[in-house]
Amino acid sequence: MKNKLGNAKECRTLIKHGLIKVNNTVIKDYKYLVKINDIITYKEIQLNAQPFSYYMMNKPAGYICANKDIKEKCVIDLIDNKDCYCLGRLDKDTTGLLIITDDPTISKKLLLPQNHVQKKYLVSTKYELTDDLVICFNQGIIIDRKIKCLPADIEIIDKYHCYVAISEGKYHQIKKMFLSCENKVESLKRIEFGQIKLDLTLDFGQYRSLTNEELISLIK
Repeated sequence: MKNKLGNAKECRTLIKHGLIKVNNTVIKDYKYLVKINDIITYKEIQLNAQPFSYYMMNKPAGYICANKDIKEKCVIDLIDNKDCYCLGRLDKDTTGLLIITDDPTISKKLLLPQNHVQKKYLVSTKYELTDDLVICFNQGIIIDRKIKCLPADIEIIDKYHCYVAISEGKYHQIKKMFLSCENKVESLKRIEFGQIKLDLTLDFGQYRSLTNEELISLIK
């Protein structure tokens, strides 16, 4: 339990002595797993049940997903909490939904390919889109001559715009997938990460905390 009552040892002592309540019930097991909706109190004072921060940003172009860089502008420069990091990187020129957090435990759960967290992008292309792309993407595109991507979904909007949904995140993957199909990505914007959708009220560079519902969908 991370809060302002003291260090971990001091907090365990308070719990063992029955001074901490969860949802108005005394909990003496310090290994109790706190849930998002739990109400935790100490001497009738409500504590913060969520020790970490989770943000959604509408990433602007021209920024890299890093905490610091000598030459480039970093997205972390745009937020107040410098202890955070980007959960899944976007290229410098890619815009849209970026999840930023200081929770060190969540990366593996969400970013490992075998966990299949889907990311959806709005893509504009240099050349016209064809129906053949739908079949090719569903079968798995080969990039870098020998790497086969997992099957991806593509939904054509018009001749030069489409949605692409992938469940992995290889380096420049979507751009390379289109290059393998003799096309070129002109712009790329992430609009969904798992069940979380980009808040369209956010201008480029703006961010907000995730709602309770969004957070539940992220860490459940």
